[in-house]
Amino acid sequence: MHPHWHSASPEVQQRCISLYILSLASTSPNDAASPTSPTAPATFEYELQYTCSPHDVAAILRWGLRHLKLDGDSFGKESVDWTWYNTFANAERTNSYLPDAFSKLLIPRLPTAHTELLLATLDIISSLSARGEANGSSGSKLSKFFGLWLLTCENSTGVDDWSAFYDRWDRAGRILEHLFLARIRFVSIILSLLASLTITRT
Repeated sequence: MHPHWHSASPEVQQRCISLYILSLASTSPNDAASPTSPTAPATFEYELQYTCSPHDVAAILRWGLRHLKLDGDSFGKESVDWTWYNTFANAERTNSYLPDAFSKLLIPRLPTAHTELLLATLDIISSLSARGEANGSSGSKLSKFFGLWLLTCENSTGVDDWSAFYDRWDRAGRILEHLFLARIRFVSIILSLLASLTITRT
């Protein structure tokens, strides 16, 4: 929602994005004979590792989400608006909010590529929100930022006005926040089991 940060650098962002595109091209069969292609992914990772401003990294991630193309015309297995989410939410409520509802009731409703993208994004949100007191980025706030980019195929439509766009942005953000909290409940089970195993072994 912020157009500019004093620590952000459009030049750094453009360089990282260009290196990322080159790293993708280097994996194609047509580039296999290129003597420089094997270094392209490493160069991108090195550049990203030493990018100092978190706002540059965030801008690169948003760029990636905006340009990402997944199978199908919507997130989830159904093309109807939010069918996959509404089905999950209803099943979760019917089952008294099972701690492992995320894995049992949601993941089966998502294609593999969508699942991998969702898990990777939730991992990023978890890592950032774990240091929320220092960086001011709570899980709720980050979910609102990422929801529209992650869960909708069309970030804007020809009939959008500000009110319609905001409603879609708010809806997607609240859905991602719900998924984030459901994932936390599921992870807490795993952590509890690991803690129990550790105590048993000692």
